[in-house]
Amino acid sequence: MIDLRVYRMGGSVLLHGDSLYDAKLPGGSNLPFTYPPFAAIAMVPLAAVPWGVALVAWTTISVLCIAALWRASLTKTFWSFFTQRKRTAVLIALTALSLLLEPVWQTIQFGQINLLLTAMILLDLVRPNNTRLRGFWLGVTIGVKLTPLPFLALLIVTKQWRALRNAVLGLLATMAIGFAIVPHQSWRYWTDVILDANRVGGIAYTGNQSFNGFLHRIGDDASWVQPTWFVVSVVFGLLVLWLARRYWLADERVTAISVMALAVLYASPISWSHHWVWIIPLGVSLIRGVNRVWGLNPAVITGVLFYGLFVLRSIWWVPYRDDRELSWSFWQSIPGNSHLIVGMIAFILLAITSRSLPKPSAPATSESA
Repeated sequence: MIDLRVYRMGGSVLLHGDSLYDAKLPGGSNLPFTYPPFAAIAMVPLAAVPWGVALVAWTTISVLCIAALWRASLTKTFWSFFTQRKRTAVLIALTALSLLLEPVWQTIQFGQINLLLTAMILLDLVRPNNTRLRGFWLGVTIGVKLTPLPFLALLIVTKQWRALRNAVLGLLATMAIGFAIVPHQSWRYWTDVILDANRVGGIAYTGNQSFNGFLHRIGDDASWVQPTWFVVSVVFGLLVLWLARRYWLADERVTAISVMALAVLYASPISWSHHWVWIIPLGVSLIRGVNRVWGLNPAVITGVLFYGLFVLRSIWWVPYRDDRELSWSFWQSIPGNSHLIVGMIAFILLAITSRSLPKPSAPATSESA
């Protein structure tokens, strides 16, 4: 629960009027607070209660978010096969089994915020277009943790102007709250701390499953690494936007959002393995796409392989920490970058199966969502 301790530290620092971005978690880890000031403000309630209460409350929220992700990702057709009682049993079983997935378990054991942010984004954007304040909660998640920022590009390429406006308002609201409560800390974050990528840990660490982490594991601090990361991220980001837009216009909202999440995971400077909780809706989308093109049996096999590879937790099979990633052999790099490999296979399969999508003659409605 080290990340939950960092969150509580952020809230506690604000309660005591100390410097938020100079504080370090005691106990030898010396972890700093790396999030925007609004995140620390939101964590004040967790800092104000005893540790046991915070731990139980935070873990319960994360588990409920797992259930919410499965509930939103699976279609009405799937749920129609079950009575209400059986739906609850299925949801409980899926939630429990999800704890075997490496990103989900890492999020739970670290006390990370990823499941909450993922659920907020997915549940916000699958809502009907005319829903009041749709997109606002996406903006709030950006104000808590900057990584969801690329989702704004999805709103732009699909011309969701009202949702984009609401998302910007949500982000500005979090910034305004930060400047109103802790103006000096806010100014420091948005002008200085935000530019310091080294605050979040070693880039080459195997837990960093992003293009940037992969390239640093190959070239360490070589001069070609950063420009290569930038070019590769831009190219992949454009491909993701093309595919996400294609699924969105076909009214496959969960798939479009899940595909967009791949751009966030791959292009971010740091994408720790626990950021990959997006595999829950992504796997469902992959199964649906394979089923639509090749039938039920290949879809079941695809689902077993996809989720099974994350259950194996193969990124931890190889030597890591203390820059041991820099001396991996070719065969060690395969399990060491397995999140990236599996995610790229999923992207390719979703691109192939997208050819079977109907071509919308008008902007997609939100009824099926």
